[in-house]
Amino acid sequence: MKKIICVLSLVLAIISCKEETDKNYILLSGTITDAPLTEFKLYHKDARGRFTIKTAEDGSFICDTIFSGTGTYRFSGKGMNRIDVYLANGGEYKLITNGKDLRNTSELIGPVANASKYLLTKDLRNERLRGDFEEYNNLNESDFSAKAFMIKENLIKYLDSFPNLPKDFAEFEREELTNYYLLSLIRYQYRHGSNIKQPDFRVSKEFLKPLEGLDFNNEEAYKHRGWYDELVGEYFELKADELADNEGIDKYLAKLKVFGAIPNDYIKNDLLKSAAKYDIAYTDNMDAYYTAFIAVSTSKENNKVFTEKYKALKKLSKGEPSPIFTDYVNNAGGTTSLNNFSGKYVYIDVWATWCGPCLAEVPSLKKVEKQYHGKNIEFVSISIDRQEVKGAWSKMIADKELGGVQLLADKDWNTDFIKAYKINSIPRFILIDPKGNIVSWNAPRPSNPKLIELFNELNI
Repeated sequence: MKKIICVLSLVLAIISCKEETDKNYILLSGTITDAPLTEFKLYHKDARGRFTIKTAEDGSFICDTIFSGTGTYRFSGKGMNRIDVYLANGGEYKLITNGKDLRNTSELIGPVANASKYLLTKDLRNERLRGDFEEYNNLNESDFSAKAFMIKENLIKYLDSFPNLPKDFAEFEREELTNYYLLSLIRYQYRHGSNIKQPDFRVSKEFLKPLEGLDFNNEEAYKHRGWYDELVGEYFELKADELADNEGIDKYLAKLKVFGAIPNDYIKNDLLKSAAKYDIAYTDNMDAYYTAFIAVSTSKENNKVFTEKYKALKKLSKGEPSPIFTDYVNNAGGTTSLNNFSGKYVYIDVWATWCGPCLAEVPSLKKVEKQYHGKNIEFVSISIDRQEVKGAWSKMIADKELGGVQLLADKDWNTDFIKAYKINSIPRFILIDPKGNIVSWNAPRPSNPKLIELFNELNI
C-alpha cells in the first residue's frame, strides 16, 4: 500500500523533540471506501491543529503523526458529511468508513473507544428523539419546553451508559448537552416565529427560566469551542431584541449596547467583532453605528479593522457614484452592463440558487415587479453562483419563472461589483438612481413594506 501522509498546518510554536517513550503523539490510519473525493480534513475542536488527509486509490490513508494532543477531533468531507471522534495521546487508531455517509458508517478502532462510540451515535439518537425538525419547532411553548428537557435528560443517561469514559471528556459532554438544551430554548423564539410567519413572536419569561443563574462570562468555556460560545452569543442577542422592543431603537445599535456592557473583555470584543462584520451593512445609520462601536469596544485591533471598513463603506453613501458591472451573462442572451440602464432607477437583487433566504424573497419580488411594470425602474437580479453551475442557474430561472433581468456575475463572491459593495452575505438589495448614483446600498427587501414607501418617496 502506498503510504499517504496527512499534511499538517498548525499555528503553533515549534514542538521540541520528545523521547518516543513519551508517546506525545497520535497515529491515525484507515480506509475510506466509495469516497466522492480524495481529500478530507481533520482538526482538533479546540483549534490546536488542522490536517489534510489524502487517500490512496484504494481509499487507504495514514496520518502520521498528530501532535495536537488528547481531545475531540472533527473528521470531515464536504459540507455536513462529517463526524467527531475522540483521540488520546499515545493511541494508534484505525478509521473504517464510507466516504459518502460518514455519520452512519464510521467505526473507530483504538484506545478509549467508547468516547468515539458515543460521539458517533449521539446526534442520530438526538434526531430520533426530536423527530421532524420543523414539527419540533412548531410545538407550543409548554410542549417544546417539555420535549427539549426530555431530550436532554435522555442524552445524559445515554452518555452515562458508556463505561470507562475519560473523566474530563464525560464532564465536558454533560455540560455540552445542557448548553445545547438551553440554546434550543433561546433559538425557539426565532424558529417558531418564522414557522408561524410571525416575526414579532416573543416567548414568555417563564419559558426562559432555565437560563436563570447561568454564568455567561466564562472566558475559558467560551474559548473551548463547544456549544457554550453560541449559547452566550445568542443569549445576548436575545437581550438586544428585548432592548430594541422596549426602547424602540435600531436593533443593531441595541446589540452594540448590550454587547458593550458585557463585563468580560474577551467575550465582549469577540461578539462585537462578529456583529460588526455584518450588521453595519444593515443598520439604518452607519455613522451612529460606527460611533457606538468605538465607544464600547476595548480592542485596538478590532477598532483599527472596523475603522478601515467604515471608511470604505462611506464611499457607498447616498448620492455617491455606484460601482459598475460590465458584460455580465444575461440569461435572455448576450451580456449586460449597468450603463445599459442609464436614465432609469435600478433595483438590484444579489442572490444565489443555493440561498434559502434569497428564494424566500422571490414571491414578494415578483409582486413588486408586477406592480411597477412599465415604470421608470428596472429589476435586475445578479446571481453569484459559480460559472460551472450556469446550467442549474438557468434552469432555476425557468422553473421558478423568475422575471426582471437575470444576470450571472463573472467571479461569484470575488466579482468586482460584489466586492466593491462589501457584500459578504446574501440576499442584498441595492437601489441606484437614473444618474448612476447610489440611493441605498442596502435597500429594503421586497417583502418589507418600506420598499414601496421608498419608491413612493422617489416618485417612481
